[in-house]
Amino acid sequence: MGVIVAIATHKGGVGKTTSASNLAAGLARSSKGKKYLVVDADPQANLTATLFPHERRDYKGQTTLAHVLGGTAVLDEAIVETSTKNLDLIPSHIDLFEQESYIQGTPRALLGLDAAFRQSALLNNYEMIVIDCPPNLGTFMSNALYAANYVIVPVAAGDKYALDGLRSLQNKVQQVNVVKTERKTELLGYLLTRCDMRTNVAKTIVKTMRDTFGDQVFATIIRENTEFGKAIMVNKTIFQQELRASGAEDYAGLAAEVLSRVSKASKKREILEAQVATESESTSTEAVVS
Repeated sequence: MGVIVAIATHKGGVGKTTSASNLAAGLARSSKGKKYLVVDADPQANLTATLFPHERRDYKGQTTLAHVLGGTAVLDEAIVETSTKNLDLIPSHIDLFEQESYIQGTPRALLGLDAAFRQSALLNNYEMIVIDCPPNLGTFMSNALYAANYVIVPVAAGDKYALDGLRSLQNKVQQVNVVKTERKTELLGYLLTRCDMRTNVAKTIVKTMRDTFGDQVFATIIRENTEFGKAIMVNKTIFQQELRASGAEDYAGLAAEVLSRVSKASKKREILEAQVATESESTSTEAVVS
């Protein structure tokens, strides 16, 4: 199965869903034949509205993540081809709100999405899976963080309260990792969004983030651009709306940086695992000799 990346923050208005949809589209556009999948884990289903095929806008008979987490369908049945080549979607629906009360207090409240991924043979076809989380610290974010290998945290540079709440999200990831028995969920990076570097607020937040978190902040920043609003109004990605827009350039750059960071993190992990295996073998040999 491909690498799973969750886009998560519990603050609204930071461009979370815009980042999820356009990062996924940017990855697919540069895919060289590799396939990508985006999962809408937000009951508001805004990402679904952007990526669901326009000719099927009525959703009639469509299996969604609500059915999967409710236990009445498997992920394979929910996969939909989007209008972006090499990009598929698992849509959400407002019915997902209703599932939260049903699965609370059951293993599915944390493990449901991860279990669904593991049961799907089709997911081996995807290079990367991007999950759009809801803007809260509840059940569906927990599901996404547990299933994910990495998390990207959008931070709006145009909001003077942008740094508030980062600790809460960090604590949430740590809580999920306490339960995970296999590979932990790692921070892939903080993503600065809605950047208008003509303003003092943006300049201050960008500097503070880079001074505080260093290389954990993506080099790519997402500049404020009116084309994003136009794209949202007509349910399009920025690439479909205006290829020459700064937003298209920024998300193409982010896609390249995400692939690079994932590759470096994977190589680092392989080296560490090899060292641990060597040390374990050496210890076992010494025990036998003694």
